[in-house]
Amino acid sequence: MRRRLARPYGHALPPMRGLSLLMGLLVIGMLYQRAKEPQFWSWLTNESRADSADVDESAQPKESLPTPRSALVTSENITPGPNETDADELAQLRSSLKVVLDRQPLQDVDMSAYWQLMRWSRTRPIAELEKLSRRDVPYSHLWEEPDLYRGQPIRLKLHIRRVLKYEPSKNPQDLKIVYEAWGWTEDSRSFPFCVVFPERPDGLSIGTDVDGDFVFVGYFLKWMSYQAYDVKKYAPLLIGRLRPVTRAVGSAKASDWETSFLMLVGGMLLLSFVGWVAIYGLRRPRTIMAATTALPDQLPDNWLAGAADDSRSEPTAARLDVESASPPNADAIASHPTVTTPESTP
Repeated sequence: MRRRLARPYGHALPPMRGLSLLMGLLVIGMLYQRAKEPQFWSWLTNESRADSADVDESAQPKESLPTPRSALVTSENITPGPNETDADELAQLRSSLKVVLDRQPLQDVDMSAYWQLMRWSRTRPIAELEKLSRRDVPYSHLWEEPDLYRGQPIRLKLHIRRVLKYEPSKNPQDLKIVYEAWGWTEDSRSFPFCVVFPERPDGLSIGTDVDGDFVFVGYFLKWMSYQAYDVKKYAPLLIGRLRPVTRAVGSAKASDWETSFLMLVGGMLLLSFVGWVAIYGLRRPRTIMAATTALPDQLPDNWLAGAADDSRSEPTAARLDVESASPPNADAIASHPTVTTPESTP
């Protein structure tokens, strides 16, 4: 029976190899954490990060902008008219907002304020409206204090995933088409915003599987309820304008350089680890342990009888030679011995 030696866990693993294994796992973990971010793969499409690429014209010199803002939007149709700067308009809006109810679907009583906010958003360029807007209001603040932000312009950086097109009925603005987009911000994550705008910017497709980053500037109206898989949910409804994200000149190059550097360092570390393990494993002498047989502490009493039985059952070469040399009647002679009697004396 082969005896097996019990060794503790990790006895055959040298300390240096274990340390190298941990370092390799650490490098792989860092690369995984970095690679699962969507911005990590932006170099494939030659796009920069959405957070660092959006540029405000008021904060950047003109020579640092790649293209004028007007070239990024299809065409801004400005409709001169009164807005929130007019006292009478502001009073009319406040009166219309009194009947607006949160956590309810869009109703007929909401349409007066709806079209008034739509008209306000078209009375000035989007760049001017953006300067007057609140920046990225937290989603929780809108939920907890909707009256504080109702009718106020808000700027949102949206990751749009769904865009619909409607043909509204007769309205004060005489609009033939109105667009509705659903998207989320870095703050809201899985909780979407619903934004309505009269003009579709360049790069925005229509459908239920859209993927694009845009900046929305508009007025908050209410928390609107909607059905999602037979579950009633709520989303903030805003009315305003939409524009593409402005790209900075050096942001894409900086992002590409950073990504390439990280991939190069990670690849070198990983290849070094794999090569060291392979070379060290080939040079290390392999120890072959000879099999040992365990002997009993005491021998049985009939061990000789067993050996005799084995010898009779398995004829050896010497025994075969002796049997071949014996006469045929050797057994008979051996079975009848000759008895010699003494001769009688005279």
